[in-house]
Amino acid sequence: MAQRLLALAWTGCGCPKDILARVETDTRGLDRYLGVGPDVSLTIPAALLQRTWSVLEPWLPADERPSVGRDGSAYVITDLTTEVVAALRQVPPIRAEILIHEHPLPNDLADTILAAVATDRASISWDVCWPGNHTRTGFQLAINGVELWHTPAPPGHSLYVHVHPARPDLAYDLAAAVGGQVLGEPALGW
Repeated sequence: MAQRLLALAWTGCGCPKDILARVETDTRGLDRYLGVGPDVSLTIPAALLQRTWSVLEPWLPADERPSVGRDGSAYVITDLTTEVVAALRQVPPIRAEILIHEHPLPNDLADTILAAVATDRASISWDVCWPGNHTRTGFQLAINGVELWHTPAPPGHSLYVHVHPARPDLAYDLAAAVGGQVLGEPALGW
């Protein structure tokens, strides 16, 4: 359905058309994403901070330091490299998020993410224009129940279409054009 939506996107304008992705995982699955995303953000619990930092530090830029919260946990964003993945195997699993920044369309990023994601939660976003609709439009694929706009997130996979608030009818037209239907009420998104 996402491929059919992409085929409906308007190409007659000069707006940038991009794809980006975000994957929620833990450090046990990072090797699947080597070469996919440039960055990984890590949420390090306070109890593991010293141990984790000692194995990571040799592979980070000299000025890289974690951002430590009030509870003693830390957050760091770094390059996703084979050395970082190997270092993180030396500590218990911690939360990780892969960030894949905007890549111009056409691009096979969606296929790459879908091949790697397994049971990880992820979202893939396409910034595209719909005919006559250019402001913050496109669509997102929510994978494995990742929370985007609904709490709690629906299980499985969901496709969210972004249209201008002045054109809510366009969501119904796009859904019908790809063999789907609108399943929920409009929500604030991008």
